[in-house]
Amino acid sequence: NAQKFRDRTGPFRRSLKRALELVYVTAPHQATDFQPLEPAADDGPSAAWWNRSGRPWAEIKQSVRFLRQTMHEQGPFDGILGFSQGSGMAAILMALIQAAHTQSTAFFGNDAELAALVDELAACPPPKFAMLFAGFYPDLPQFDALIKGPAGPIAVPSLHMVGEKDAIVPMERGKLLASQAFVDATLLTHEGGHFVPCNATWRKRYQEFISALPAQ
Repeated sequence: NAQKFRDRTGPFRRSLKRALELVYVTAPHQATDFQPLEPAADDGPSAAWWNRSGRPWAEIKQSVRFLRQTMHEQGPFDGILGFSQGSGMAAILMALIQAAHTQSTAFFGNDAELAALVDELAACPPPKFAMLFAGFYPDLPQFDALIKGPAGPIAVPSLHMVGEKDAIVPMERGKLLASQAFVDATLLTHEGGHFVPCNATWRKRYQEFISALPAQ
């Protein structure tokens, strides 16, 4: 839910307003799996990038197409920020864009729909960085094949923030996303739970990460 996440990341957004203009998007599917964070009455239905109880890869492809259209209409974008399942979706999207630009299509198998979608993603500039919070490695054979295939792990500068007391996405799952899906990831841990930490110390670390990115 774009508005919900925007509201909950106000300090983060304000701390980086001189460096970044953030665009928030709502995932295209209604969440049907268990939602550990109950929405407030005015939040509207919970959204998801995919539901594990249905046809997750089919829903992911729909989400990728939705994001490709968003990038076409509102981009270009320099980077991607993700939270929780959104971090996993960001990793899938970046891996597919990398495959499109390296013409690494061996993992497609007989999935003609995915092959066509990746052809479309070739028109999207590769992200220059990613900031992923409370994320996890998507436990899907298609993503595994993508990361372990010819295109390899995602070669994008990335910052990964995980919480030691995160009861929704255990910290080890976030570490796995950083270590297995990305090349030379920056991994940070905070003492809290399932949220984007944004006290003065963490705001400084985010600013340092952005400042250290290669000039392009």
